Amino acid sequence: MYIRKIKLHNFKGFSGDHEFTFSEGINFLIGDNNCGKTTVFRAVEFLQNGGNKDDFINKNRVEEYVSVEIEIIGDDLKDFIENTNDANVKKYKSAIVDNEGGTFSLKIVRSSEDDVKKIKVYIPADGEYKNLTGFDKAIKVLFDAQFVYSDLNNNDYQDFSKTKIVGRLIDGALRGFRDSEKWKEFERAHEKAFGENGLKNELQGLEQQVSNVLQEQYGEGELKIRFDLPSIDSFSKAGSLELEDSSGVTGVSDKGTGMQRALALSLIQVYASVSNEDSGKPIFFFIDEPETFLHPMAQNRLLEAFENLSSRSQLFITTHSPYLLKKFKKETHKLMIYGKDEAGNNILKDDNQTLCLFKKSSPTWGEINYFAFDVLSAEFHNELYGFLQAKAIEENQQNYYEERFDKWLSSKGLSAGKDYVKLKKDEKTETCLRTLPTYIRNLIHHPENTLNQNYSDDELKESIQKMVEIVYRYN
Repeated sequence: MYIRKIKLHNFKGFSGDHEFTFSEGINFLIGDNNCGKTTVFRAVEFLQNGGNKDDFINKNRVEEYVSVEIEIIGDDLKDFIENTNDANVKKYKSAIVDNEGGTFSLKIVRSSEDDVKKIKVYIPADGEYKNLTGFDKAIKVLFDAQFVYSDLNNNDYQDFSKTKIVGRLIDGALRGFRDSEKWKEFERAHEKAFGENGLKNELQGLEQQVSNVLQEQYGEGELKIRFDLPSIDSFSKAGSLELEDSSGVTGVSDKGTGMQRALALSLIQVYASVSNEDSGKPIFFFIDEPETFLHPMAQNRLLEAFENLSSRSQLFITTHSPYLLKKFKKETHKLMIYGKDEAGNNILKDDNQTLCLFKKSSPTWGEINYFAFDVLSAEFHNELYGFLQAKAIEENQQNYYEERFDKWLSSKGLSAGKDYVKLKKDEKTETCLRTLPTYIRNLIHHPENTLNQNYSDDELKESIQKMVEIVYRYN
């Protein structure tokens, strides 16, 4: 199961209606600061937990309503809902949409237009969204969401409950411990300390005193005080995390945000290597700028852990790091580029960027920086120029030569309108009319020739854009 779509209406920086479609693997959310990347995370939190409309409504739409809708899809969704032990989750059975392709989906919405404290689910038989008893309680049981924010303490990663990462890892370790001789020794010790010959015996006088009063005043009643064996889960819930470093042993909550985030990411990496044998409930990870505090090599290792985890859990990652995009896979990854419109509202600028311009050799550093971060570079210009020249040579070996290749570029719609002064070996000069890509390419490759005016950023951008357009024709 995974989140296929999220629909927002007037949610925080997004004014009006917005719809985002995601990959079931890793979703990279890219863009400048304050352009809506982490707002997608907040939307999922709003759907799960609700809240005050005023905290989420777009500042320009305060008189209107705010809403978040998600669509969860999967070929295992129907089986999970029908076979769960949670009675409230079973009530979602009437909301299962059969997509007739082997997959099933649910559409869930929380909106201040109705009652922001309640969620509604689309009921296909009725053709409308409804709130049925139990839906609100079941939303957190239906799926689990783990958030790691760049600017907040991550207390969820100190939580030992079974719905959290630490709790899941510990629960897995405890499965074998329940049957171990050490646990049996504890059971015997508990009986010795609290049973008939232990504390139970010491409390007989108190039991008798209370029983006497009950019988005198009410005619009957005999008090019995019991100390049942604590479940093994009760011990894990009482656990806590500590970190030992040069300053000694300190509780995780007393560490700085950087260390807490480092621990959260470490736990995720360990979790990625542990078999996820649970009830089948999906767990979605929302990770904000995981590259913070990490060396590039560590970022590469982290991405490998994310890749392992994505085989069974959907990930949403905001990032400003090209290193996390170096192994981009268009089959299981998605790159979403956010920005702002002229009015300053958040928008999704690009929903279909695959970072596979050069096929098997993609993505390159130049490609990543250009498409993901809007950074111009001579390296990307060289990559484009070389790729196109290789295509031209495949058509005709003579296109290896600059003049012939430049004519090939002209045949693709580029005008030869730049005078390039060529410096010959005998120190004589020759002025040639060239396309903008060839002009810039020559300036990059022949810095010893100072007879030409340097290209501007606008010219570099124009040249790259025109070559990208040609490359797309070959894809």
